[in-house]
This record gives sequence, structure tokens and C-alpha cells, in this order.
Amino acid sequence: MFGEMRFIFRAQDYDAAIAFYRDGLEFPIISSWDRGPTNRGTLFQVGKGVLEVLSLRPGEEYRSLEGLELAYEVEDVEVWYERVGEKDLPIIRKLEDKPWGHRAFSIKDPDGLKVMIFTVIEA
Repeated sequence: MFGEMRFIFRAQDYDAAIAFYRDGLEFPIISSWDRGPTNRGTLFQVGKGVLEVLSLRPGEEYRSLEGLELAYEVEDVEVWYERVGEKDLPIIRKLEDKPWGHRAFSIKDPDGLKVMIFTVIEA
């Protein structure tokens, strides 16, 4: 039996991260909670997986997300590329065909997490 795949991180700026995924990428919110400034979290549906964004705990040191990537397969990457451009999200790799059979582009979230959005190219 397979269970849920969840990617979890603590955001340096929780509100900026939530706005990026909710308003920028328009990922649906599954649930969220706010039990005070140090106990907040939001679950986003990302395809068949879940992205969980949490606030930092009191005294917790922020850990950079540099080197991590989140890949999201979409039906029409061209539409997503246009939408991301209209919302002025930070594109770090322009839309292009990859040698492994994807058409993709990449953006960075407020914490530096690279988000690659792609469509499989038919052979």
C-alpha cells in the first residue's frame, strides 16, 4: 500500500511563502492552522503530493533550502509559463525542451527553493 508523499519545510518568512504558493502558483489549500505566531502551518495539494509549509519555532535557526527542488508536472506548461510571467514570479530558467523529454521552466520561491514546472513531451 502506498501512502501520501509530503514535502515539509519551515519558511524563513511564513507569510511570504504562503502568498507565493497560494496566490502566485494557486496551489489549492488542503488545510491550515494558526495557533499563534510560532505555530502556523499550511498544507497545499500539489498534484498527487502535499507541500507543508510551517513557521519557524521560537529560537529555531532557519535552514536554507538551497540545493533542494520541487518538480510539478502540469498538463500545459505553456499556460503555466504565461501565468507565472503575468504574476511576475522570479523565473530562473526559461521555458525550454530538456533532453530527457520534458518541456520545463524553473522559478524560485521566497526561501530559495527551486520549483520546476514541466510537461512530458510526447516522443
